[in-house]
Amino acid sequence: MKRILKESVQKMNGRKKYKGELYSFFRSERNIGSGGNGAVYDVEFEGDEGFEFPIVAKFFEYGGVDKEKRYNRFKNEIIALNALKGIEGIMEVIDKQCPHVVPQTKDEAWYLMPKAKPYKLNRKRNIYSKILEMLQLARIIQSIHERDKAHRDIKPENIIRADDGRIFFLDFGIARILGADSLTRTGAMMGPHTPGYAAPEQFNNLKKEIDSRADIFSLGVVTYECITGKNPFREGSINALEVLQKTETITPVQYSIKGDTQSQFMALLGAMMGKYPSRRPRTAKQAIDWLKVAKKTFVYE
Repeated sequence: MKRILKESVQKMNGRKKYKGELYSFFRSERNIGSGGNGAVYDVEFEGDEGFEFPIVAKFFEYGGVDKEKRYNRFKNEIIALNALKGIEGIMEVIDKQCPHVVPQTKDEAWYLMPKAKPYKLNRKRNIYSKILEMLQLARIIQSIHERDKAHRDIKPENIIRADDGRIFFLDFGIARILGADSLTRTGAMMGPHTPGYAAPEQFNNLKKEIDSRADIFSLGVVTYECITGKNPFREGSINALEVLQKTETITPVQYSIKGDTQSQFMALLGAMMGKYPSRRPRTAKQAIDWLKVAKKTFVYE
């Protein structure tokens, strides 16, 4: 381990230099974002690498008791991103340093990717813009599912936007190969999830029912929140348990959306957020086709 660390992390003029499989770089002193499995830093390359866009590094930084599980998720994220390479809306892993064993310091495991801006829920955008945005996200999900994977953690924090308007999904730490064995132990009361966005079958760890329709549920929640400004399950909840109870029991309010003259858009979102997978669109393509039909009934200003 010490030999690997010495080779991958060096000091130059008092600054730490990180060396991967392809590039060497320095990182900023403070992170620009953090999540469950790590933190993101701006980077400066040792030489001019000719990138046309800024690059950031995500480092594995976690000090909890379940560090091995968290590191497995970090590695799974890199594996998933590489497996989905080439899909529009999936960030490319430009370089990485990922030891086989759990890192003992915050310097040992990382990967490089293009930099983008956080996704912001914007109620002020017109219905046409929101439709186009939902189509982008649904098409990314469709491509992910066509490669037999499910993201399983779709939420605003895991969506970013490039300067040209393109949208990308982040954080594939709990992504799963459809039909493959789960990493969550059988009999566990709950599966990995984010309350308020995860489908009931996911947080109840009903493994046989978890498939691409769990992502469709989450996309429905994100789109609903973008339009109404409210998460239908988090609104008014005092703790995570209440959020999960609402997810299993309440039907989101069907708001009247300007431009959605026949309530087709809200009907689609309601179907996507169905309590049971069998009541949702079977695939992202089916949801896209439904949206295209509903789109014909919209009145734009």
